[in-house]
Amino acid sequence: MKILGHIFYRYLWVVFNIFLGYFYRYRRLKHTIGMENIPNDRPILLCCNHPNALIDALLLGSTIQRRTWFLARSDVFRKKLLAIFLGFVGIIPIYRLLEGAEHLSKNDITFDRCYKMLSDNKSIIIYSEGLCVQERRLRKLKKGTARIAFYAEEKADFKLNLTIVPVGINYSATPWKFRKSMHIRIGKPFEVKKYEELYRSDKARTINLFTSDLEIAMAEQLIIIDNKANDTLVAQLEEIFIKKWAVEQKIDSKNQSLTHQLTRQITHLLRAAENESLEPIALLREKCYNYFNKLNSLKVRDWVLEKNGIKAISRFGLFVNYFIFLICLPIFIAGVVTNYIPYKIPSLIAPSLIGKKVVKHIEFNASINVALSLFLWQIYWLLQSLVVALAFRNWYVLTVFMILVPITGLIAQELIVLLKKSNGVMRFLASKNKNRVEELVNRRKEIVAEVELLKLKFPLVNE
Repeated sequence: MKILGHIFYRYLWVVFNIFLGYFYRYRRLKHTIGMENIPNDRPILLCCNHPNALIDALLLGSTIQRRTWFLARSDVFRKKLLAIFLGFVGIIPIYRLLEGAEHLSKNDITFDRCYKMLSDNKSIIIYSEGLCVQERRLRKLKKGTARIAFYAEEKADFKLNLTIVPVGINYSATPWKFRKSMHIRIGKPFEVKKYEELYRSDKARTINLFTSDLEIAMAEQLIIIDNKANDTLVAQLEEIFIKKWAVEQKIDSKNQSLTHQLTRQITHLLRAAENESLEPIALLREKCYNYFNKLNSLKVRDWVLEKNGIKAISRFGLFVNYFIFLICLPIFIAGVVTNYIPYKIPSLIAPSLIGKKVVKHIEFNASINVALSLFLWQIYWLLQSLVVALAFRNWYVLTVFMILVPITGLIAQELIVLLKKSNGVMRFLASKNKNRVEELVNRRKEIVAEVELLKLKFPLVNE
């Protein structure tokens, strides 16, 4: 059974590397910072933030090379068959007060199991916040991570060599959406053994100190928006400034592992300004809100106005885009016919489940989309291949078809993006109210000028 579990895990590792890589524009080696901080010769606890339910485990598990086990809240183990499957793929239940105080004693079994696994030099992922909340900040850490770590080391008389690895998964402002960006940052590891002397004399104080140290180490890997009222504002400023600042600082604006520092500069500006006075940022928040509302009413994106509006837009470039789409129309149709159903069904199901008894929180939206899409796409691909095999009874035709299905799907998706962008520019050009367009351009200039003034007042730092 263990061998089958390992094989199945590696199958999932490969599949989710490919699938999540496309879902999130994520390339494992390019968009992961600090992979060298994961030791291979000792037991480790990977301590991670938890904004995106099952996706967090899938992303981190398929990013690191080591076989990894996961700690998950116990209520997902209530169904017997599901519990068997979760155990098969390496998920261990952890019992929280939220699931009922009467179950907390079962954590003794979990702690013993973690100790045995760590004694075998295995790696375990734990979500140290203790809950899943979709936001760009780190919640106060629970003490569960410390208790598991010190329980294991104490049983081994502090000879386990257990290493803590702080991890931050950084999503864009809308992690539930298809083709958004994300990246993973892995911080410097530290050993539990360094707390041995203090732990032997004062366990409670040591657990608090460890938890505080871990919280600082994890926060260093994350985008932290202190004021929740600024969540939308940060996303809007990212849309306006990331490309501009990336050019100024000579980095790739499409690589979020690099633009991470630019978002941190935005949060630094807001933090510094609000520490002095809340009013300027409140006014900026209102201006951005009104600007993006007007953009949405025209159904255009901010990048259309980057070069000061209509006069700078290349009509020839727009013609080329439509011409490319027309030339590639047969490929587009083939891609849609062979891939659209498994792509569309989850996006219809997920919203109907969110907020209901099946799924109560938006944090599960991406998990539903990804899991269902992957399952349905594989079934749909195999069924289509079976039809082709029976129709043509030719291995060559079947092989070519099976290869072309995902390729045409990828091309179709890129063509949809091209068409949407071109239509957005066309709506902008066709706007009859030129004064409204100029007003938008001026509003954008005003926002840019205000932020540039903040940059002069509060010099940016690479945090």
